[in-house]
Amino acid sequence: MIFPDVLKKGDLIGMVCASGFMPIEKTQKCVETLEKWGFKVKVMPTVGNQFHYFSGTDEERLQDLQNLLDDRKVKAILDRKSTRL
Repeated sequence: MIFPDVLKKGDLIGMVCASGFMPIEKTQKCVETLEKWGFKVKVMPTVGNQFHYFSGTDEERLQDLQNLLDDRKVKAILDRKSTRL
C-alpha cells in the first residue's frame, strides 16, 4: 500500500469540481481558508463555471482532473464534495 506524505505549509493543493457544480463564492472561501493555513492553491479553469449540473462538459472536467494528477507539484486534490468549509 502506498501512503502519501503528510501535507505541510507551502504545499500545493489543487481544487477541481469534477463531480458537480459549486458557486465561485464557496470556492473562494475554501481557497482563503487553505491559504490562511499556509497552503498554496491551484484552482482549475472549470471551477465556478456551470454546465447543467456540472462545472463543465465531461471532457473539460476530465482535463482539469488529469492536469492536476499530472502536475508533480500538486500534493493533494480537493473536489467539490470534499470542500465543505
